[in-house]
Amino acid sequence: MNTRTLLNFTLLAIAGLLAWVVFYEPGTAPEPASLPLTSINAERIQTIRVVHKSRQEIRLEQKQGNWFVTAPIQAPANTSMVETLLSIAKTPSHSHYPVQDMNLGNLNLEPPEAHLYLDDLALAFGTTEPLHQRRYVLVKDMVHLISGNAFQAVASGAADFVDPALLPGDYAITELRLPQVMIEAGNPKVSPKRTIVLRRTQETWSAEGANSKPASEAIAKLVKAWQQHTAQQVELKGNRATLVTIEVQREGAPPIHLELLAALPRLILARSDFGVEYHLSISAWNTLFQLPRN
Repeated sequence: MNTRTLLNFTLLAIAGLLAWVVFYEPGTAPEPASLPLTSINAERIQTIRVVHKSRQEIRLEQKQGNWFVTAPIQAPANTSMVETLLSIAKTPSHSHYPVQDMNLGNLNLEPPEAHLYLDDLALAFGTTEPLHQRRYVLVKDMVHLISGNAFQAVASGAADFVDPALLPGDYAITELRLPQVMIEAGNPKVSPKRTIVLRRTQETWSAEGANSKPASEAIAKLVKAWQQHTAQQVELKGNRATLVTIEVQREGAPPIHLELLAALPRLILARSDFGVEYHLSISAWNTLFQLPRN
């Protein structure tokens, strides 16, 4: 082996050693694992409250295994939003400091931006620090820094916590009363005085008031779309006029009345008993009001 080859192997070995030192940092203690924000068992929580500085308090309660919004409106809750709030209890605390060592006013913790109550445990949310955009959270006598994303659910409004399903629950539809809707050049034209009644008799569906006689399978497909459809967005009910009321009869459950609001060509359905509006996509006019062709 000549001198040049030996020198190349030596340089290659040194480069490999330096890479190993940089990657593994021998002699450097590993960064300790982040502890969870709280030690509570989220699965046992029965009530949640979200309190903002300038907004109505939002309350959620678990009843027989299901979550409901109980204030400022009453409606079935959006499960994923509830799970997000509960997960904050176990979100990693990247660092924490005794409350007496912190200026709470400078951190927007006195008063806080918002409070999250998980049963009786209070979590107060302040501002974010500029380096990593982590948010200050006061829990008992400690101020923690957690991921800034955790605050998004806490900052949400009451309607965001409502189940976006048009027909929450697993109750099978037995009858559906719809207005006649014609789609012309992509625009819906609603005939409030012309009602189409879709009715199930045993395992067969029929349509009364339709211009044609659709097959039972076609009706069942449209009914299934109502059973499974979810809104793009849920908002608190406004003061738009009602064009027509849609009635849904379900097996083993009270009837549901959905108001088709005067917002054409937008498709907005409202439930006065929940106090919310369901904003749907334009394509839902076809999905929910046009019987599929045979």
